[in-house]
Amino acid sequence: MRLLPTLAAALTAAVSLSLVAAGPAQAKESDPPAPAPGTHLMLDIASAPPLSTIHAWQATSPYSAIAVYIPVNASVDDRHDKVQANLTAPGWVAAVRAGGWQVLPIYLGLQAPKKCGNAAFRHLSNKAAKAADQGRAAAEDAARSASALGISGVPIVYDMEAYASGCSKAMRSFYDAWTTRLHQLGQRSGIYGSRASTMTDVVALASHGQASPDVVWAATDWGVAQTASIDPLPAGSWAGKRMNQFNLSVSRHYGGVTMVIDESAVDDTVWDTTPPVTTLPSLPLTTKAAKVTFDWSASDGNGSGVASFQIRTKDGALGRSLGHWSKPKTLAHSVRKAKLARGEQWCAQVRATDRAGNTSGWSATRCTSRLADDRVLKADRSWHRAKAKGAYAHTTTVARHKHATLSTPGKIKARSIGILFHGTGKVLVKIGGHKVGTVSGHGQVWLRLTKVHHGRLQLITESKKKVAVDGIALLRQ
Repeated sequence: MRLLPTLAAALTAAVSLSLVAAGPAQAKESDPPAPAPGTHLMLDIASAPPLSTIHAWQATSPYSAIAVYIPVNASVDDRHDKVQANLTAPGWVAAVRAGGWQVLPIYLGLQAPKKCGNAAFRHLSNKAAKAADQGRAAAEDAARSASALGISGVPIVYDMEAYASGCSKAMRSFYDAWTTRLHQLGQRSGIYGSRASTMTDVVALASHGQASPDVVWAATDWGVAQTASIDPLPAGSWAGKRMNQFNLSVSRHYGGVTMVIDESAVDDTVWDTTPPVTTLPSLPLTTKAAKVTFDWSASDGNGSGVASFQIRTKDGALGRSLGHWSKPKTLAHSVRKAKLARGEQWCAQVRATDRAGNTSGWSATRCTSRLADDRVLKADRSWHRAKAKGAYAHTTTVARHKHATLSTPGKIKARSIGILFHGTGKVLVKIGGHKVGTVSGHGQVWLRLTKVHHGRLQLITESKKKVAVDGIALLRQ
């Protein structure tokens, strides 16, 4: 990356130059240093090279990624020296990726307010609210530009050139809006700049409750290809999401072609291609409540971070077949509340998407059922209904006769039968006229079958001992 000479002269020595000074390159005949474990080498250059050059370097050089300047709205474009005749949509990007390199989009638009920068650039406002508007506009322009080139699943990096102190509030407002808007658009955010200005303000975002970029790219020019320790980034921050521009304006020769480039060490996980992993707790088989809260979690390891979730559900009335899966609904949070009718069975699956666009498969199915009260069952004359304060739904059905029969109004399908049961007697359970088991006990008792049975359900007392039924659940699993 290159600064205009006028800007380089204007900034104090305390401000790290993140771009290469114009003019003859500093020749470095040797290969670049080997990258630290967990990182790899990336080059960047003002103008995208022709594919013939890219392919020659892909075959012989140690690099595995290239950063390129994507088109910017002409009214805010501050990369005056780039000539992007080769950066065609979407052929160039596709061809580079097919050759084994990643492509990182750089967006260089408005720079620091005039108070802190130089007249050579177009400037952001020094008012925080206006700077935020400009950050959102830049994010929208950058997302459109990257999409038109066929670039997806990688961070879009804002190139913010070195600036002097005195504009931190406006700069943080801009960075916050840039990242927030990109996230709203389903993109990952990155910010590039000097350690003394850009990175210092980026580090301060979190302490001001503002959005931090997914990836940081620090200009150091210190000749060491590592990302683990970069002042002023706190230890452990942006773990796996760092880039270090350690060499500026070096001449390299590979495959018979020479280019003057900048070199960076890049954490391997910046190019996240692994979907998140979802974790779901078990739901209770039954509930008495009218509302159920279903929550889950997802992790993305050292990847780009979880961005959103989708949930799909299906349900069915007591003893009925579950319907088809609903249309997936996108959620920002890992929780869903559902309202259940008595006797309704409800099932859900979730999946997660990270900021790189990787989506996990649908999770295992989790189901629960709200108990139906005893009134859903038809009772013969040997049973009587009673109000009971302590019973489910304050109602119960009681029998003290042998062969008293409760039955469902129609045919059901069930593999598990749960009954809110009280008394000392036993109840014979039939489905479709066939005995499937007996139940007794106190509280919620379960009869689990080896397969799904179909037919009318009957509960038949086996003696004159007291039996009371408060509720029932019929599950397919």
